[in-house]
Amino acid sequence: MSFFHKNCAINDIVFSLKNYYAWSYLSYFDLRLKYRRTFLGPWWVVLGIAISATAMCLLWSTIFNLDWKNYLTYLFSGFIIWMWISQQVIDAPDVFSGVASKYIRAYPNPPLFYVFRKCFLSFLLFLHHLPLIVLVVLFVNNGIEASVLYSLPLGLFLIFINAILFTVNVGMLSARYRDIDPLIKSLMPPMLLLTPVLWKPEMLGEYAHFIYFNPFTYFVGIIRNDLIGLDFDMVIWIGTLIITFFQIFIFFFLYSKKSKRIVFWV
Repeated sequence: MSFFHKNCAINDIVFSLKNYYAWSYLSYFDLRLKYRRTFLGPWWVVLGIAISATAMCLLWSTIFNLDWKNYLTYLFSGFIIWMWISQQVIDAPDVFSGVASKYIRAYPNPPLFYVFRKCFLSFLLFLHHLPLIVLVVLFVNNGIEASVLYSLPLGLFLIFINAILFTVNVGMLSARYRDIDPLIKSLMPPMLLLTPVLWKPEMLGEYAHFIYFNPFTYFVGIIRNDLIGLDFDMVIWIGTLIITFFQIFIFFFLYSKKSKRIVFWV
């Protein structure tokens, strides 16, 4: 029991969860502030992604000679999920050294508090896009599998937890080593091409199993597969859980030892 009382990571997690109303409201305020004086607000982003995904669907279905209706659900869902995940990854290095740095120096809130605020804002933005995926799936498939009722909330929860863990881990490293930020920003564009978002794994033929070496495959798949009616893939869920436990281990190791130094790094 002494571990749970003395470990700063546990204490900061408990503090952040107890004060969920604070960071959730601040995330909502950030969302309102970001789209102030606009008529549609965040729906402009939804409209932009819908237009981009439709254009890509028409182009890539022609290039790959695919049925555009089936490809529409695959690309729409994958691209929107990818936008959420990639934005979390790109924003992670700047979570402590960016705007939050002045709050970290001025207020006694733990650094983890600002990670929850950042990740929940991205989650709210994704929730604006989720109905678009559902509408496209209903239009093409004329229905959604009942398994989505439990797989979708669980998938969203796992991605949200991993987003928090990744943001904390990378945010601390980036606060100390500023080369991580440009490194991640330069790696994310090619990762879109290496992740089965614009293309299907079966297009690789005998090399289709190589997609499991890409960690983004798991986080896109746990939401998309059941949502659009693809076959259940146990490897996707097992891989996601393994990555989650690995990130938890890294989080406790780094946060317990280095979180007190963040205020000096930013």
